[in-house]
Amino acid sequence: MLIVGGNNMENNIKLENSIKDIVKNSRAAQFEIANKSNKFINKLIIMIISTVLNKKNNHFLSSIAVRETKFGNVEDKIKKNLYKTKNLINEIIEIDTLSPIFDKKKNIYEILKPIGVICGVTPSTNPIATSINYIVNSIKARNSIIICPNPRSYLTVTELIKIIKKVLRSNKVSDNLVNIAPKEILRDDTIVNLFEHCDKNIVTGNKLVISKVKKSSKPFLIFGTGNVPVVIDKKNNLKETAQFIVESKSFDNSTSCSADSVIIVDKNIYSKFLDHFKKNKVYILNDREKETLDKIYFKKGSINTELIAKNPNVILEKIGLKKNTNTFRLIGYEISNFNPNHYIFDEKILPLVGIILSKGIDNSIQLAKDILNINGKGHSAGIYSQSKKNVEKFSLNIPVSRIIVNQPHSQSAGGSKNNQLNTTLSLGCGSWGGNIINDNLQLRDFCNITKVVYKNKKKFKDYLF
Repeated sequence: MLIVGGNNMENNIKLENSIKDIVKNSRAAQFEIANKSNKFINKLIIMIISTVLNKKNNHFLSSIAVRETKFGNVEDKIKKNLYKTKNLINEIIEIDTLSPIFDKKKNIYEILKPIGVICGVTPSTNPIATSINYIVNSIKARNSIIICPNPRSYLTVTELIKIIKKVLRSNKVSDNLVNIAPKEILRDDTIVNLFEHCDKNIVTGNKLVISKVKKSSKPFLIFGTGNVPVVIDKKNNLKETAQFIVESKSFDNSTSCSADSVIIVDKNIYSKFLDHFKKNKVYILNDREKETLDKIYFKKGSINTELIAKNPNVILEKIGLKKNTNTFRLIGYEISNFNPNHYIFDEKILPLVGIILSKGIDNSIQLAKDILNINGKGHSAGIYSQSKKNVEKFSLNIPVSRIIVNQPHSQSAGGSKNNQLNTTLSLGCGSWGGNIINDNLQLRDFCNITKVVYKNKKKFKDYLF
């Protein structure tokens, strides 16, 4: 299938041939490792990670990412790359692919098998951590992978893959096991040809690239948009809650789709919470500053790129706050009433959080649902509460795939050492978000699975007669 993405037919034929060559080479590399031992695969993965994330290379890649994309900050990207990948390794290293995995209760065993050639689309907000996650899961499952980075992060991912290819060669493994797509196809319909030639497509990206993968006949996974409402119930540890929210929303200048979007605060603790918030270097905008931000937030109909994932102090300067000795970690925007047309209730990929007062848990639930109806349905929500009853009530009524309780949201929704969610930067949102899965992307999504089924050990119960 040739989809022409421009007027130059000859150029498009060359691109199509280039795609075929990349996939052919990737498939040959995949065949080479298809029957390698788990010991060999684990050793290879650990060597790749140890090399990519050593102090020198992690800093090098993180610096390029910030310089190229102009999103986030180097220190937090270094941390993100490390903790996300360490958590992932702890989850998958002891899983034996191509070996029986028994479930004695069901009297079934599974065998995790390769898919073949994976195509992985990665975003500009997390070009390193997402790419590493894809690559590690792919190799663990004995697949090859072709990364399609957002064009804004192409140089960053190119340098990452250069390092990985060197490790592969040093282990006498074909460096075509991990490839990068030609930059020319990434903004063009020609990318559909790549999707069509691969065996499975995994896309963490914007609406444009999602629309393109849907044109392919091959299996694909896509992920929904975040717009996280976080409820602060009247019964909670306010000091810890304020710390956790600032830790979550300020991290990497809020590049994560799992970062807190709007904080819904119970009226009984509203003032006290704001006091704790301010102690954690949160700047609360006054009315004049809110008006100024309102005027510059959009530029030509889109969010102003001079604000996206920028340091909060840079944003504050743009709205008239003169430089001073204070260095703020987060900006708070108080709003009295819910307004579906106000940008503060939509996803904000910058260290800016909305704050609205709630009359109680029922009102908090309604506000959270209203926010998710604008954007982010199916993704996730958070609640800080010491009332199990209120947590359960909230959970029963909110249309999301994961609810994070008393944890920093952006560091927890994608898996954490503090919980049992699978570690990823790609979060399924179920049918709410137009996705096939509700789960976090995980190793099983990079595998074909054979189930070997024996008879039940226990007697069958017939509840009808």
